[in-house]
Amino acid sequence: LAEFGEVNEFEARFSRKDGSIFFARFSARAYPEDGFLEGVGYDITREKDAIEELRVSEEKYRTILESMEEGYYEVDIAGNFTFFNDSLCEMLGYAEGELMGMNYRKYTAEENAEDVYRTFNRVFMTGVPAKGFDWEIIGKDGTRRSIEVSVSPRRDAEGAVAGFSGIVRDITERKQAEEALEKLQAQLMQAQKMESM
Repeated sequence: LAEFGEVNEFEARFSRKDGSIFFARFSARAYPEDGFLEGVGYDITREKDAIEELRVSEEKYRTILESMEEGYYEVDIAGNFTFFNDSLCEMLGYAEGELMGMNYRKYTAEENAEDVYRTFNRVFMTGVPAKGFDWEIIGKDGTRRSIEVSVSPRRDAEGAVAGFSGIVRDITERKQAEEALEKLQAQLMQAQKMESM
């Protein structure tokens, strides 16, 4: 204030007479020729508290996402990744920087692409989430995996659908076990037919 004649948006921590703490933001201007200064200050304690609550909430959210075995994703209307957790990176075999902005068609098996589009379009049109939708993905190394996906609409401030989010489970082993069981059942039925003949 002495050097430049004014100060803007200066924040400080204060103690009230009763010992309670509050935060305030000030702007002031000095008039040295007249021997005074004027300024305005306002209590920003609620704002600071809200920022801290948001930080704690985001930290909690981040911790949950990082500890999940399932993949979590957020995509825009076109199906490009805007956010995801580490588990999804591992599932697809891409580094975070490679996966950000990638479109679903890049990692979706071609025979599933139309079904995936229809499912996301239905969620967009109706606003009703889709649960337990299966499709096959192709990882960076070319490995095919079966996944089970939930799809929920993400809305903007006006309530319009701005994208989608959901959980991804790798069900490759389960699918392989089901196929092996079906194969065994078919072999058993064939053996029983042969035996009865």
